[in-house]
Amino acid sequence: MADWHDLSDEELARRGRVQLRHGRYALASEILSAYCSRMIAQDRAIGASVMAGYGLAIGMTGDLEEGLATCQRALSTDRRNPDIWAALARLMLLSGDRKKAFDAVARGLRLAPRHKELLDLRRSLGVRRRPPVPFLTRDNPLNVRIGRVLNRLTGGGKKLA
Repeated sequence: MADWHDLSDEELARRGRVQLRHGRYALASEILSAYCSRMIAQDRAIGASVMAGYGLAIGMTGDLEEGLATCQRALSTDRRNPDIWAALARLMLLSGDRKKAFDAVARGLRLAPRHKELLDLRRSLGVRRRPPVPFLTRDNPLNVRIGRVLNRLTGGGKKLA
């Protein structure tokens, strides 16, 4: 573990975010853990976006449950931050819950329609088509069957859950 004592709080948080952007989750987790420990020791609040970044880092490095819980705590602090919704969506996707990931992306995009990470996530998730028989529910067996046939005939597109 590196010695982060010489860095200011702001620099520590900045370096953690940089590591997240570059996909170096283990290092980001280490840096943001040091930041959070410092804030707790000084009895200061941890910013919601830093907390969400820390949750993303720990979730991506193996403790998915704790990562999701940390992102949920960040979300309870600041529901209007699209970065938190993006982190939550990434972890939901990692957990295999595409529906919740898609919902998190949609919520984040309502707050920030041009948020690059959320737009990239939405593109990677794909967009659901309308059900073939609109007056029936999406999970109605007839809609499912017709949808699968249409999907095969049209060359298949990305689908959500």
